[in-house]
Amino acid sequence: MEVHLPSTIRRMNKEIVLNTIKDMGPIARTEIAKQTGITKATVSDIVKTLIEEKLIYDEKDDADLSKRGTRLHFAKHAAFGIAVDLGGTTLHFGLFNLAGECTAKHTVATYQHQTSQEFLEHMTADIKEFIKQSGQPETRLAFISIATPGIVDPSSGMVLEGSPNLPEWKNIDLGRYFHNVFHVPVTVENDVRAALIGEMYAGALQDLNSAVLIGIGTGLGSAILIDGKVIRGARNAAGEIGYMLFQQHQLYAPSGKGHFEIICSGSGLEAAAHGMFHKNLTAQEVFEMALQGDIQARHLVSRFEEHLAMGILNIISLLNPEKILLMGGVTESLSLQSLTAKVGLHTSNVTNVAIEISTLQHQSALQGIAILGLKQAYPSLQYMKDKQLY
Repeated sequence: MEVHLPSTIRRMNKEIVLNTIKDMGPIARTEIAKQTGITKATVSDIVKTLIEEKLIYDEKDDADLSKRGTRLHFAKHAAFGIAVDLGGTTLHFGLFNLAGECTAKHTVATYQHQTSQEFLEHMTADIKEFIKQSGQPETRLAFISIATPGIVDPSSGMVLEGSPNLPEWKNIDLGRYFHNVFHVPVTVENDVRAALIGEMYAGALQDLNSAVLIGIGTGLGSAILIDGKVIRGARNAAGEIGYMLFQQHQLYAPSGKGHFEIICSGSGLEAAAHGMFHKNLTAQEVFEMALQGDIQARHLVSRFEEHLAMGILNIISLLNPEKILLMGGVTESLSLQSLTAKVGLHTSNVTNVAIEISTLQHQSALQGIAILGLKQAYPSLQYMKDKQLY
């Protein structure tokens, strides 16, 4: 029996049926009708279309598509996408299926190129090699999604203001560049904001409506979730906390990197250590020296923690989040107990907030940017439908 419905109603019903199979499958047609309230005839008609589109499949290859009792599965491996997290020291690649699951990973050191063109060409070659090594045919590639430092316009895929840790990273049309190479939808988002979405989807922020993620790695940034909505600001620059000021003299000494980032980032701590010890030390080594009792290293770490605590307190006063989540390489060396104690000196029952360190770390940005890529490539698929990601 063929069912004729107005196009809008049919599209809505199709989305409901598809997402019911994705979230509850394997599931029988009769159960879909029971769960959704859509008539059995309409469900069967929609199922035929979804099977033809290869978004679902019947568990019996030779089954009569109108036969009751057979169960339907979401075809999560029908296509795949590539997610990339660009960092100041490493690039992380992930291959994701349509269920948002990462099935393969690859990591390389950040390319040491002088121009953005060379960087993008190298990145393109690595993506193609990653796909080849995965064994997936490139014809099944459905999207490319990229998490990058800097201020990003996600509607155009343009990096507006770049990162000092990447070459010529300003006014770069990443979306157009990779679309012209791979001919699939391309999603571009700020890396910390992508990590926030990853934590909302699969990490420590899954059940929260208001939270702030602070990324402390080579650089410093944050991403904001308020009342279930990811906040981007008027020009997509919300969360650029690296430019916060703490002292009067900073007002008259503009910094391209940001005064807060100069103190509370891996690169900032390493630069301060070089000026003090006259040799190259990693941020982790500075923290280790402080633990071993080196007075100068303890001074640097104390200054780092004090400024981070002040930054967190300013964020709490402004946004009143339920949780502050910290991520990035430097957080592996932080004393969470010491930081929490400093913040706790100035909070009350109203402003008290949980402070935690991410267990997903770099995986959160990959997960988040993959979800955004899936939402762009497959608008009918629902991921975190109770949250407003744009």
